[in-house]
Amino acid sequence: MPSVTIGPGDLNLQEDGPLVEVLFLISSELEERYRKEKKEIPEPVVVKALIDTGASMCLIQEDIPKKLGLEPVGTTKICTPSSKDHACYQYFMRMAIPSHNLTYHGVFIASPLQGQEIDCLIGRDLLKDGILIYLGNANQFTLSLL
Repeated sequence: MPSVTIGPGDLNLQEDGPLVEVLFLISSELEERYRKEKKEIPEPVVVKALIDTGASMCLIQEDIPKKLGLEPVGTTKICTPSSKDHACYQYFMRMAIPSHNLTYHGVFIASPLQGQEIDCLIGRDLLKDGILIYLGNANQFTLSLL
């Protein structure tokens, strides 16, 4: 089971929360199609992500799918602490932490994450396929994907 452990000297868990650097890429299927068609594969987008057990779905900053040249696969409405029924596009993409052999393919909701120092919230739709161990007293967390 691939996993990533962050801490204790890599972050201030209480102040910043469980942050991890991730790459966003086009899906493996789309990448394979681009290779066959000899199309240029977009460079990965590197961002800081916050693991958020309060978020039911994974959210990404709106410009990430644009940088990858992706088209929406659907729309949904989200509720945040400051808005209700906010319409957002959904994108199917790949999120990876290559140094730890961690990859997730799934739908991400594009939303403005204004005033944040992060570009992604990792929500419970991804966490349902994993294990999150939060060791506050050790200033460390581990995320594993099944």
